[in-house]
Amino acid sequence: MKKTHLVLSFIALFIISSCGTSKSAAKVDPYVGDWSLLIEGTPQGDVSAVMNILKNEAGEYTGTVNSDIGLIDLNNVKIVESRLSATFVTQDMDFDLTGTFEDVLFKGYVSGMGADFKADGKKVISQ
Repeated sequence: MKKTHLVLSFIALFIISSCGTSKSAAKVDPYVGDWSLLIEGTPQGDVSAVMNILKNEAGEYTGTVNSDIGLIDLNNVKIVESRLSATFVTQDMDFDLTGTFEDVLFKGYVSGMGADFKADGKKVISQ
């Protein structure tokens, strides 16, 4: 009788452990998504923008910035140890976008035309 209970216990344990998934959950990249930015002190005044960061199948970051000026592609997007660097061209001028991600906050600068413009923001959290 004891052997039967022991065998049935092992069978039940095996069935229960086999029902779990063998795939691990995909890790969510904290940088991917929309980031609401305020770029301060530009010649056009303070500019509100949304930076969208994506990661392609090759594991490379890509992105865009959407503002009153329009949709601008980010080039050479790199994120290393929470630090972003990218370039973009708007109105025939080259700019650099640099900054640091701190949880849901972004603190950075847009540099171009011989000046640096503060570009701070926050991740847009979907509910």
